[in-house]
Order: sequence, then structure tokens, then C-alpha cells
Amino acid sequence: MNHKFRLTTLLALTLSSGALFADGSPWVPAHGSTTLSANVTSGSTEDFFAGEDTINLGGELSGTYLWLNAIYGYDDIWAFDARIGYAETELSSNSLNDQSDLADTTFGVSYQFINEFEADNGWPTITGRLAYTIGGDYDPNLTNAIGDGASGIDASILVGKSLNSSFALIGDITLRQRDNNVANGVKYLFGTAYTSPIRGLGFQLALAGIRTDSDLDLGEVGFDQFSETNRDTDFLVGGVNYGFGNGISLGFSYTALINGRNVPDTDVGNFSISYSF
Repeated sequence: MNHKFRLTTLLALTLSSGALFADGSPWVPAHGSTTLSANVTSGSTEDFFAGEDTINLGGELSGTYLWLNAIYGYDDIWAFDARIGYAETELSSNSLNDQSDLADTTFGVSYQFINEFEADNGWPTITGRLAYTIGGDYDPNLTNAIGDGASGIDASILVGKSLNSSFALIGDITLRQRDNNVANGVKYLFGTAYTSPIRGLGFQLALAGIRTDSDLDLGEVGFDQFSETNRDTDFLVGGVNYGFGNGISLGFSYTALINGRNVPDTDVGNFSISYSF
């Protein structure tokens, strides 16, 4: 049986910034401003969920991803973003298939429907985002594949509400569609952000995950490729970031797997640096 495991099943779902939002934020950038960031995401494991059962891979499955991100505030309600990545993955029991290649590339556009600071009617900030992902030119059928090798559309609704000068609530619901028989899904994130009394220091905590439209497990009758399987996953994300006041910010987040199905049993760490101007 050729189980085509993907470390990126979890890595691709992790949040690639200290601000918890990998794919956007309910608060669009200021008019004419640009933020550039680099994120390094890494994780490793020897165990994998086949259905709800944990199996040993017979070696360490690991991956490190470098993501380069850019977001531009066109005006007070429109923003444009882009992300490109480079990845190295390996399975220690089969080093001949180690991969080093470009990861998937994403282009997105966001529109802010409601700005809580301008509406002054108790409503939260609500932003919609539409993005297109271009699958990378890597081999998606290796045990340590960089990704699913699929392209598709993400449609998101992002919500944020400032409770006071210290706390804010955040939420993100994203519909994900992919080609090449990859199971479609819904990604969610709900959490809170805290701005500390120490100038520039902030913390974030969120519950996140994905639900796919497949009920197929690895090895079941009808199983052909991993991307068709049920990959329902939940994880807890904690983050800390520090802004130096000159446009430069550093961030760290840690993603802890709570439960998974047909995904690697691994936690993931992420470091980020960003510059806004």
C-alpha cells in the first residue's frame, strides 16, 4: 500500500505570521502603506494519523519553509497581498526523495466592508478576501512532498473587534477549493490578541483548524491518493510579537496539534520578521 503522507498537510494550515493571520487580517493596511515579511516555519515527526489511529513512519519526517509575504494598502478599504515560498522536506528513512523547491504561490485581494472605528455603531470590523493559489512544480506524490501540487481559490470572511485598548477578538472563516482531486474544505480561526503595557509587545492565542468534504481515510476501499482523504484537524496557536517602533517587527508562534485525521502528528514553530513603510 502506497501511503502518500504530507508533512505540509499541517504546515500549510499553520499561521505564517506573529499576528496569527497567514492569509489576511480584518484590519486592512493604512492607505499607501506596504508591509514586507519573511517567515520560517519548521516541524518534524515520526508519527502519522492514518484515520484516527497513530502509526510510526520508520523515520523522521521533517520540513522547513521560508515564506516571503507582501501586502499593500491601496486605499482605506482595498488591499493586495502576495506570498511565495521555498521549502526543504525529507524523510530520514528514504533520503533519495529529499525535496528542495519552490512552494505554492498565492495572490489575494481584500475589501473591508465595515470599519469599527469609523462606523461607531457597535459592529466589528468585517473584511472579505479572495485569493488564488498556484500549485508549485514539485512532485506531489512523494512521502515528503512539499505540498499537494494543486491550484485553487480561497474565499474568506475576517472579523475583528477591539474590546478596549488591550484586547481584541479575531475570527477567520475560509472556504478552500483545489483542483487535482484535492479535497475541498473550510478553514477556521477564532482567538484573541492582547497588547501589553510594554510598548510594542503583543500576544495572541487562537483555536484553528480545517474541515474537509471527504470521508475517506488512508487505506480504505477507494483510496487512491492522500489529497482525497479526510484531513479534519484542530490545533492551538500561541504567538508573541514585538514592534520596535521603526517599522520593524519580530514574531514567534507555536502551533500545537490537538487532534488530527490523516495528518502528521507534529507541532510547528514559526519565526517572522516584517518591515512596514
